[in-house]
Amino acid sequence: MEETSYEALPDDLQTEILSRLPLKSLVQCICVSKKLASLIRTKAFRDLYLRRSLTRPRLLFINFPFGRDVLIHSVYQEKEPLCSSGHQRILISLDPRCEISQPILGLICIQENTKVVIFNPGTKKSVALPEIQAHKNVVVARFFGYDESTDVFKVLCIIQFGDGKRSKDYQVFTMKVESGEESNSWRVITCKHDHSPVTEGLCKGGFLYYGADESNTDKDVVVSFNVSSEEFSVIELPEEVKIDHRWRLVNYNGEVALVDDSEFDFGIVKEPNGNGVFELWVRNETDGTWWRNCIEIPHWKQHVGNMEFFFKGTIGTGELVFAQDSVIEGSFYVVYYDTVTQNLRRFTIEGEARDQLHDVRTFLDHVDSTWLM
Repeated sequence: MEETSYEALPDDLQTEILSRLPLKSLVQCICVSKKLASLIRTKAFRDLYLRRSLTRPRLLFINFPFGRDVLIHSVYQEKEPLCSSGHQRILISLDPRCEISQPILGLICIQENTKVVIFNPGTKKSVALPEIQAHKNVVVARFFGYDESTDVFKVLCIIQFGDGKRSKDYQVFTMKVESGEESNSWRVITCKHDHSPVTEGLCKGGFLYYGADESNTDKDVVVSFNVSSEEFSVIELPEEVKIDHRWRLVNYNGEVALVDDSEFDFGIVKEPNGNGVFELWVRNETDGTWWRNCIEIPHWKQHVGNMEFFFKGTIGTGELVFAQDSVIEGSFYVVYYDTVTQNLRRFTIEGEARDQLHDVRTFLDHVDSTWLM
């Protein structure tokens, strides 16, 4: 029986085979074959590969040891064996003070002062955006978003002068990765709601959300930025919610929620029975109201001890995910909690712990994608 070469196979069969390969193999295919490179870079293949990847989302860890290269590591978050399959590891050079966005369709946005880079951890490919034109001693806040209707990524940049109470510049950079089209420069846009960002951002359903101070009223609010129309809206918060840089926006069962990281300092065991307790403020997208959700986790101390874990959000299974933000030595752990079954599980993430203090930033729902290839 004669052997059939791969390139002699029908295009649809070639595509099917390629779509099942890991990203590392796709990068190698691009290097050795112009035909495969052309196929892999089509929008049809990108969409097919992304659809498959969305069924196996990842936990993404960015490990910042002092004086060393940064380790970016990911594992499957829902595929068995949980948190120990599908390992991907790369080393890159980054300033530990850099800001990193949540991953969107396999891409992250990295900001070092006025420099911004869009990076695909799975392929090690990146695009450096034009440097933000800003004077020294200004505060630059950066947010990363995606608009599915136009298939466009955008970076929102807010330059704050002085104490942030004075004038600000609002700029946007647009990047349509599939066609290679992108802005030549940052565009200045207008905002009718003068505000100063105080939290990191969350992109959901074509909108960017972040916590802010209203400059005219000193009220704490959540700002919503429509990635498509580039319009800003202000979402009022309950009077008892006073946010600062320790608060974060997270995805809680498909809803936007606010969590105060300072509540997790020194652990969340506040009951004699050893149960863990913490609060979320969850926004009802139907009527726009916020509701307080007090979550109690039985036997937290029994499973976790005195280690500090921080709430990162929920995943597709509905489980709550907690992770450490820093590790001195020993193992690095992630905790899953099912609010329905009250099942609490702790997983060891291999390869994260080092012999000195370092920070670990954890993101949920990262996926493999062929963007930037």
